[in-house]
Amino acid sequence: MLVLSLCFAWHQWRAYEPQYRAAARIAIRKISPCTSPVTYSIGSIDPRFNLSRDSFADDIAQAGIIWEVPEKKTLFQYLPAGGDVTINLVYDDRQAALDKLKALGMETGQDTDSYDALKARYDALSAQTSATEAKLHARLLAYKRAKAAYGADLKRWNKSPAIRTPGGYQSLESRRAALENEYAALKPRLDASNQNIDLLNALATRLNQLIVRLNLSIAQYNRTGASMGVYEEGVYQIAGGIQTINLYSYSDRTQLVRLIAHEMGHALGMNHVADPQAIMYAINQCPNLSATGADVAELNKACTSCLRNGSIPHAIKEHIGGHLKQVKGFVKSFFGF
Repeated sequence: MLVLSLCFAWHQWRAYEPQYRAAARIAIRKISPCTSPVTYSIGSIDPRFNLSRDSFADDIAQAGIIWEVPEKKTLFQYLPAGGDVTINLVYDDRQAALDKLKALGMETGQDTDSYDALKARYDALSAQTSATEAKLHARLLAYKRAKAAYGADLKRWNKSPAIRTPGGYQSLESRRAALENEYAALKPRLDASNQNIDLLNALATRLNQLIVRLNLSIAQYNRTGASMGVYEEGVYQIAGGIQTINLYSYSDRTQLVRLIAHEMGHALGMNHVADPQAIMYAINQCPNLSATGADVAELNKACTSCLRNGSIPHAIKEHIGGHLKQVKGFVKSFFGF
């Protein structure tokens, strides 16, 4: 029995060594928080953010200082690889929509005024597009039918010498020229329509984001091509004892630094606070890069040992519980109980 237990323990260690080491570091940090720095490494940076690795590293360092100043100690340490937390810049429809709107000089804030301005723009463009889209679609359909009929007649002309007459040839050439003229007239209208649809999708994506972020009691915009669902600008998560921060969307460098600081706060064990001016407020909507009183209170709470406050973080419970289930499953399958 002892040998089997040791063999199983060795197998588990070999199979899950990185996760166990990571979970142990998390547990130790929670038992004695803020006594040693949280190490971090930079993972992937999507090139569409147009942000260099050095600039991103500077932004992360600046974000860390926000928490180090009130705590008066080094809370974070950069490692080229193998840090406790891996920080990634992930480009998806959230940033793509924001980039499109910024390029057109549109509002990209995160308050109700921004929502109202974007909604007005969306409603006006949607009405304009709906008025012209039906006519344009009918004209495009007629063009495609005429082109198909021309193609069929041209194919018969090439295969049947008996029908090749000068009048027939002139008729085909006239139809070909008419089709080219029609396409030349249609193309700019189609391009404009596609641009309007792309803009509507970007507006809908941003509006959906604001609906979720501002907790508005409004149905989300259901457009083909517009992203739906929960819109988080950044996420700190623990999976299998591995910590990651994924950053998805920001409008400027100040907002990026605040976003990083927010997620690094979660890595320290901080939760959201009620102060709208705070770094740890649920919505990243203010320009300040200093911790507020609510932030400092939450930081002090996070830097208090879980042995003193009598709590064990949920992430650690979940990780240990998962491996206990594996052990129980092994024992049950091997010994039959």
